[in-house]
Amino acid sequence: MVSILVASVSDNSGKSLVCLGLGLKFKKDGLRVGYFKPIGPLPCREDGVLVDEDAVCFKKTLKLEEPLPTICPLVLNDEAITARLKGADLHAKPKTLSAFNVVSHGKDVVLACGLGRLSSGTTLGFSQLEFVNATESKVIVIDKCTFLPETLDGFLHISRLLGERLVGVIFNRIPLAKVSYIRDTVVPFLAANGIDLLGVIPVDPVLGAVPVKELVEVLNGRVLCAEANLDELVEHFSIGAMNVDAALKHFHMVPNKAVITGGDRADIQLAALETSTKCLILTGDLYPNDIIIGRAEQAGVPIIVVRTDTAATLDICENLTGHISLHSGKIQRVADVVERELDFPLLYKKAGLKPA
Repeated sequence: MVSILVASVSDNSGKSLVCLGLGLKFKKDGLRVGYFKPIGPLPCREDGVLVDEDAVCFKKTLKLEEPLPTICPLVLNDEAITARLKGADLHAKPKTLSAFNVVSHGKDVVLACGLGRLSSGTTLGFSQLEFVNATESKVIVIDKCTFLPETLDGFLHISRLLGERLVGVIFNRIPLAKVSYIRDTVVPFLAANGIDLLGVIPVDPVLGAVPVKELVEVLNGRVLCAEANLDELVEHFSIGAMNVDAALKHFHMVPNKAVITGGDRADIQLAALETSTKCLILTGDLYPNDIIIGRAEQAGVPIIVVRTDTAATLDICENLTGHISLHSGKIQRVADVVERELDFPLLYKKAGLKPA
């Protein structure tokens, strides 16, 4: 059995999406795949049990048999964090290793998705680096490369910590204009420092997209119309806080968007409905008039009314970008992109894996 921890240099680098793509590819190649999340920062309830959202998604998508509390043994809600800060022993090491032994039984490969940095978990008493050493895991490191020196510093530091246990690195969500620079200039630098590139994944709007129904859930919104279209994917968010002429020009330039505006801005709402809009999010608990609702129903655009103001609503929505969902189109896109962009022959060789 080969254990591979997927880590990152910075937050929100797309670890879970890439990890899911790896799992789907490994299964396609006939390997018996397990998934493990040592620490779960996304608490939710499933059948009354506190679990991690990603664990729920991976269990269903990869058809895993292990129970959710085994797949993710440490779920961090406010209560658990406060207890730890007050001196409680969360028994992180024994819980983690016991659960990992169950998940890894009978598997060819187990994908472990960390919080990110190898130092994560230190506060809990069992860091990701300690997990790597205890389980003799290989490591893949992903980063979105917002600031290149920081990304490279992270890659180099992890390489020096791990040596041959580092399988390689992945650049994720890279603007198309920067892909050539990464391949032509950055990759030779990494190679000179003994670090292998596993792939460069360009920005993909579908991978960062959010189903409308997830926006409804996280915003605790009320849907006024077009409920049949809540599975549509939102790729961009636009604020409707300008004059109507400027708004219409802007809306025409942004496809597959959610428009966030006040419920009293009928002019902006009508302008949005004339363009490629997946939903209207009306803030401040203000409701539109019947003309807007009728036009939206005709266009098949859900209207969602929320209590939060426009700025807070945008912040919540943007934090969902790149979030895993069980939307079938998004999962298939993850599988296609990861298989296309990653060097799987190199990955298999470095990790010590063989397709069935």
